[in-house]
Amino acid sequence: MSTERVFLAEFSHETNTFAATPTGRRDFQNRGEFFGREVLSEFEGTNSTIGGACEVAEAEGVDLLPSVSAEATPGGVVSADAYGFYTGRILDGLREASDVDGVFLSLHGAMVQEGGVDGEGPLLSAVREVVGESVPVVLTHDLHGNVTDETVANVDALVAYETYPHTDMGETGRRAMELLVAAIRGEIDPVTRIERPPLLPFVPKENTREGPMAELMAEARRLEANEGVLETNVLPGFHQADVPGIGFSTPVVTDGDPALARETARSLAETAWSMRESFVGEYPTPEEAVREARRLQRDGASESGPVVLADVGDNPGAGGAADGTVLLRELLEQGVANAGLALVSDPEAVERAIEAGIGSRPTITLGGKTDDRHGEPIEVEGYVAAITDGEFRNTGPMATGVRTNLGRTVRLRIGDGGDATVEVIVTENRVQPYDAEIWRHVGVRPEGLGVLVVKSTNHYRASYEPLASEVITVNSPGLGAMDARLFEYENLDRELYPIDDLPAGAYPDWER
Repeated sequence: MSTERVFLAEFSHETNTFAATPTGRRDFQNRGEFFGREVLSEFEGTNSTIGGACEVAEAEGVDLLPSVSAEATPGGVVSADAYGFYTGRILDGLREASDVDGVFLSLHGAMVQEGGVDGEGPLLSAVREVVGESVPVVLTHDLHGNVTDETVANVDALVAYETYPHTDMGETGRRAMELLVAAIRGEIDPVTRIERPPLLPFVPKENTREGPMAELMAEARRLEANEGVLETNVLPGFHQADVPGIGFSTPVVTDGDPALARETARSLAETAWSMRESFVGEYPTPEEAVREARRLQRDGASESGPVVLADVGDNPGAGGAADGTVLLRELLEQGVANAGLALVSDPEAVERAIEAGIGSRPTITLGGKTDDRHGEPIEVEGYVAAITDGEFRNTGPMATGVRTNLGRTVRLRIGDGGDATVEVIVTENRVQPYDAEIWRHVGVRPEGLGVLVVKSTNHYRASYEPLASEVITVNSPGLGAMDARLFEYENLDRELYPIDDLPAGAYPDWER
């Protein structure tokens, strides 16, 4: 019996088109760029889509043909050079592999390339042209994808994360590879269809652990139990991309039944639309959030764990600059003691601190250097408490075991142990600090901090909620701002709630 051969590749980026600086190959290298067999050695045994795919392939006796794995921190449009390089590696590798039985691709779904509006669709069209119609192509997808018709037309099955925080990366890879193997062996005939209710949620409302997204995910699992339904996906979209087609979508995969896929996708989309008002909310400003954190700390809440503040607007995981100073300024001006902030991405400040050395107290101009959206620079005198290479592996529930690379990193202590004492992690690279190991690798127990600011929207919850006494989501400014109404769009191709005040009957008619 011959062994099935599956071509495997990853090319992932969440593109914030409002960010001024393009994302180049160096940005992918900073996050992690791997080729050939090193793709497997890097991700086997990790909570990642490739890790999950490897597990199933080994169990099923499938031979994986790895090409490339490249992922960059969310940011500006992917440069033409980087896009051409990675898509070229994938397509050339696929041509050289020849006679593959299936294709497994780990993409994000919200990539925008320089000069284009859809990073994934054209790549998938090119993949389909190489392998033909008879070879099954299965795609893993971030929950925050803006899924295009070109993507749906060129894959047999789309399998997205079901959790936000994305703690199920490995499980998503396993589900996708199981579908692919079954399709290769003729056990199923997957087809994918999609619906798009005109909805752009506030990002904190996309937390799948509670609220409307938890209800929608439960409904998706109920529909998935129906005969013939293989996979139901709920994607709230990514509103920091000014491209046609952004927003909520519900791709559904069935076994050879396109009508069932359309009906199931429509049902799920109608449920999301009926809940649209619950996807909008009110959240405290930075000043209000820090004031509340101080009150909670004063009342003893932090004795059982830090009060965690989520700086949503400067979340690098949504393309934020990660050098914002708005929350840091509030911590200092309001005199918060025993506080921590992760992180400020500022290579100049890192260089200045390293030159001064551990134990020194240099004066540093910190943050606010990328643009005018995230606050002004702050001049501080800080104690250089630690210097690291910025590398560690995640220990929390999300992307467990995956390598994180902050670049050279400094732990800077502002204050003398009394009022307004803040431990700040300053890095060369922009990285979302969703794993609490970032603190431990610079010698700080996050559990012992009184107030802790983390530049993240929901991903931090997986690692930090078990440590926290309270969690406060902050409506802070920046490229990661939670409310789509704060952005000026030029390329939308339809009205979307809540940007537009759409009535209940605004959802387009659909021919059953």
